Amino acid sequence: PPTYTVSYDPPMARRPPPWRRTGTLVALLAVLAALASAAAVLAVRDGSTPPAISAPRPDLAAGTRVDKPLGPLALIDEHGRRTSLQAFAGRWVVLAPSLTLCHEVCPLTTGALERVQQAVRDAGAGDRAVVAEATVDPWRDSPARVRAFKRLTGTDIRFLTGTAPEIRDLWKELGVYYRRVAQDDPPDVDWWTHRPETIDVQHSDGVFLIDPQGHLRAAVPGMPDVGGLPHRLTALLNDEGRENERHPDSPWTADQITDDLWALMGRAAPQRPAPARAATPPAAAAHNGEADLIADAPDRLTPALRRLRGRPVVLNEWASWCPPCRLEAPLLAAAAARYGNRVAFVGLDVNDAPAAARTFLAAHPLGYASYGDDQGHAAAALGRFAGLPTTIFLDAKGHVAFVHSGGYTDASTLDDDIAQHAP
Repeated sequence: PPTYTVSYDPPMARRPPPWRRTGTLVALLAVLAALASAAAVLAVRDGSTPPAISAPRPDLAAGTRVDKPLGPLALIDEHGRRTSLQAFAGRWVVLAPSLTLCHEVCPLTTGALERVQQAVRDAGAGDRAVVAEATVDPWRDSPARVRAFKRLTGTDIRFLTGTAPEIRDLWKELGVYYRRVAQDDPPDVDWWTHRPETIDVQHSDGVFLIDPQGHLRAAVPGMPDVGGLPHRLTALLNDEGRENERHPDSPWTADQITDDLWALMGRAAPQRPAPARAATPPAAAAHNGEADLIADAPDRLTPALRRLRGRPVVLNEWASWCPPCRLEAPLLAAAAARYGNRVAFVGLDVNDAPAAARTFLAAHPLGYASYGDDQGHAAAALGRFAGLPTTIFLDAKGHVAFVHSGGYTDASTLDDDIAQHAP
């Protein structure tokens, strides 16, 4: 079997990798489930009482079901008028975090949501659903800037802003991470003022579906897979944004969002024409048991790990027949959702029957891809294998920083290891 270019370095304190801007710095989307058999809880950063989450159902294409009542949550519309989430009572809301000065992911989100909005209108449900973005940049996204952004891009997606405390309350309630940081050198240029930007905003990427009663009903993490954008939006992307357009992390599509919306509304999805391009390969998108298991680990794992260079990786070796693996799976799924794209998670299904592994993943979705290693060759090539489960922590250069033998039994121990060995 082929060998793997993974060397061993003893554990050491390291600075975080040089994450760049908003798009791929998805530091945390703390809205997905710690899935455990038929029920779970929502991971919320502020420690508030988590809402109930139902077991995954096949009628949701990308989202995790949630039932969390939301408060009024005051906001400001693009015309400077006071509004709130409660103002949309009686309609479904498709909501995504965004900012007008994002050059990495948000233009992709806008393009994807335009397609969601068009699909809703084409289905005759325009009076039943609102598609909107809300800022994670209250420091700069004034109503005047939002109006200028809409004139620049030609989008008619509703864009909400608010005061710093209002935006903090909104995203705290939905479990979205964001923070203001310094710009890179050289900085991006503000499309409105044509001056170098001085700050940037790191934030989580994803979409939320809120029902007419004001309950959060589904959360979808990750970046949109748009398959091409009009120039009015691609013109806003920098090099990192163009790379995200080609290879989105944890991708979702506009079709998946609309399908989830129809499922939650209790209506059949309308017929749509066949896609114009090939679907995202399973290696890039893993949201169901069939796609989550990628065959031929000896051939595919090394290229996948190479693509993840620049990020720390948590590589979990597991099998469907392994009881400790089954117990720790919800902890790993929840951790992958909490850390978003700041830490990459990869599974390696070792000495297992592919059919059994797919059945396991369909019942216990991890939210990240696993590679099938039915002969154990990839695990042997990685080394440091001491039975199942084994979790290998790789640093941003692809070196082994730490190996945890045995299953994790609590989230705090896993979080401590991630903080120490995958910062």
